[in-house]
Amino acid sequence: MNEVTTKQPNPLIVLHEQLEQRTSQFQMALPAHIPVERFKRVLLTAVQNSPALATADRRTLWNSAMRAAQDGLLPDGREAAMVIYKTKVKDGNREIWIDAVQYLPMIAGVRKKVRNSGEIATWDVHAVYQKDQFEWELGIEPFLKHKPFLDGDPGAVIAAYSVATLKSGEKSIEVMSKFQIDKVRAASKAKSGPWFDWYPEMCRKTVAKRHSKVLPMSTDLDDLLRRDDDLYDMEGASDKNQPAPVRPKLVEFVDMPQNAPMTEDPKKAKDETVDPETGEIGEAATVDPRPEFSAADAYELGQKAHGEKRALKAVPPEWRGSPESEPFIEAWEQGWKDADEKVV
Repeated sequence: MNEVTTKQPNPLIVLHEQLEQRTSQFQMALPAHIPVERFKRVLLTAVQNSPALATADRRTLWNSAMRAAQDGLLPDGREAAMVIYKTKVKDGNREIWIDAVQYLPMIAGVRKKVRNSGEIATWDVHAVYQKDQFEWELGIEPFLKHKPFLDGDPGAVIAAYSVATLKSGEKSIEVMSKFQIDKVRAASKAKSGPWFDWYPEMCRKTVAKRHSKVLPMSTDLDDLLRRDDDLYDMEGASDKNQPAPVRPKLVEFVDMPQNAPMTEDPKKAKDETVDPETGEIGEAATVDPRPEFSAADAYELGQKAHGEKRALKAVPPEWRGSPESEPFIEAWEQGWKDADEKVV
């Protein structure tokens, strides 16, 4: 007796169909200078170049893609990359391991955002190799000189450094040895991911991330550099020895649908600006006390609603009847559906 077998659909075809369904959401998240078709094409190329992405956890893949779109970076391996790491999630009353996808901004993408922001005049980040000529001194007048070895194999990476020129002309330097960098690497959950595929790039990213703690950065840039925090278990690791800047994270207000766009302008408040690091008080400024709400936030709310056993139609009532909230309703429902759908 012949057994009847069910042919499994091609994961790439399924992913392409799901991507097409999300075109409007990505279009809303992307900045004006990046066409949505280009972003989708780059994302599909990334999956084709790394087939494991097609069978990885689909929810984390779409979340990561949405984050990249919001940041205006292409997941092309240069500006940003999609990496996979093992993590535990709850499946009913038990815990299972899944291949989760994490969006990882690369140095080229970070520098692009910094250049566009105008916060810093110039910012260069480099890896140092064994055969390079490298001199670095601390003191009243810090000194750094790097002459790369160009005649053949330069050897292994021994350090990485970051040099930023502020708008005032002042220069700021941060240097990390291989020992310090590898201590951060040891805390990575992605044991077979970026630290093996792009070790020099990750060295540069690590020193840039540490340097950012003392550089003048907007919240958007600070968030960008910390997009991969979920990839690390930093308890006791050197990269967490210094307190991170105090700032709101998206995950801290996903339970606040009242922050979605309203039919009228939000109330503005005047207040003194206080530096969270130094406590210094600046000039009075007009601030919007409401954090920006995005399609990605609505998507996460929809997923959480499914986990709380709420119905698909249980969209936050304050969104209904407002044309500008329609994309958020669509994203909320898509998040609910994705949570309801089990992709093998």
